[in-house]
Amino acid sequence: MTSARRTARTLAAAAALALAPVLAGCGTEHAGTGAADAAPGTDGGPPVRGDSSVDGSDASKYRENHAFQSTAELSPADRAEADAEVARVKAGLAGIAESRRATEPRIRAALTGLGYSSGAVTTGTFGPHRNTFVLDLGAICVEGSLDGVVNGLVTAEAHGKYLEGTGCVKPVGGH
Repeated sequence: MTSARRTARTLAAAAALALAPVLAGCGTEHAGTGAADAAPGTDGGPPVRGDSSVDGSDASKYRENHAFQSTAELSPADRAEADAEVARVKAGLAGIAESRRATEPRIRAALTGLGYSSGAVTTGTFGPHRNTFVLDLGAICVEGSLDGVVNGLVTAEAHGKYLEGTGCVKPVGGH
């Protein structure tokens, strides 16, 4: 190998090593290092559920990388209403979950039968045995699923709208 080729390879390797930390920066920003130093919710926007501090730990990086899935906090009154809606939905879907007859049309029919408007109901499937649903109730979102393998399992939880602007539908992606 000639001296020129060896020098060129050495310089290329050195440049790659020097740029590696810059290129791998996603998820490594530390608190107090940028324009986004303001605490969530202090800019006049809705408060954010969860701790968004960044301290360099694995948990902190996970929170930062999943911050796009943050939801607005529910007021105490909305939280009470949301808890009641979750209980109502679980009870209303228990019959089709126990008989393992959960399909998207049956879930939709059961939810509209409970008085929810058709436009507020979104259904889907996740894997071969799980059906999912999302209810958009204004400030309150109710998400859940029916598991076709575990007889009678209905899960549901309530939260505020996603801050990414996707309403009650969980945003995909991130950084």
